[in-house]
Amino acid sequence: MITPQLETERMLLRPAKVEDAQIIYNNWTSDPDVAKFMRWNVHGSVDETIDYLTRTEINVADENSYDWLFVLKATNEPIGSGGVFHSKKHDMFELGYGIMKACWGKGFATEAATAIMKFAIEELGKTQLYACVANENPASGSVLKKLGFVYKGDGEYSSFDGKRVFQCKEYFYQM
Repeated sequence: MITPQLETERMLLRPAKVEDAQIIYNNWTSDPDVAKFMRWNVHGSVDETIDYLTRTEINVADENSYDWLFVLKATNEPIGSGGVFHSKKHDMFELGYGIMKACWGKGFATEAATAIMKFAIEELGKTQLYACVANENPASGSVLKKLGFVYKGDGEYSSFDGKRVFQCKEYFYQM
């Protein structure tokens, strides 16, 4: 299934495009605080964001990965991104999200993740989801608890390049 557009009260969730690179870079991929606990590393230039978006565009029809850009309806400004992808570790879809710092603590992560979960459950037929958060990132764990995820234990995850390893809390959602 091609990644569809989703809508929440305050946001449109749509596939990102290479044309979005500069604003995405300006708003969050260049911010070390946003990238601190993400699997991707902080982008040192807009070219890194372009590379990321090129791969995202290619994967828009991948049935194991659904990725959205979170765009405020009121301003048409992208404020974050996230999605679900098949995790081999637990053989289920994993939920992930990132929001620009100026929008932290305003409920956008919860709102976007709710729409993504609804898609995974209703459109993909998933009955279980997985998510993990770095131990030093309890705010993201609070989001997961609001969504109905349950803490099941400790684990670890690493950045895509394998250079950073994070001790984490593992959460599961069960229908």
